[in-house]
Amino acid sequence: MAMNLVTILLVEDFSKESGQPAEDVLLDFMQSRTAVNLYNDSLKLWWDGPSVVGERYKKELATKHDSEAK
Repeated sequence: MAMNLVTILLVEDFSKESGQPAEDVLLDFMQSRTAVNLYNDSLKLWWDGPSVVGERYKKELATKHDSEAK
């Protein structure tokens, strides 16, 4: 499935960027709103590819970190 491929590529990229183990990145990603939307086939988010999905996930993480800092 295209969703799985996008997830794999996204996790690999985030793991390399952050230095975190891919397993940890995958667990965090799969609990995100971005992952829920990615796996909602009616939204066709996977059509945008891993870089666009990754940017959405980065924005989600930034928002999460901002709200936790307050």
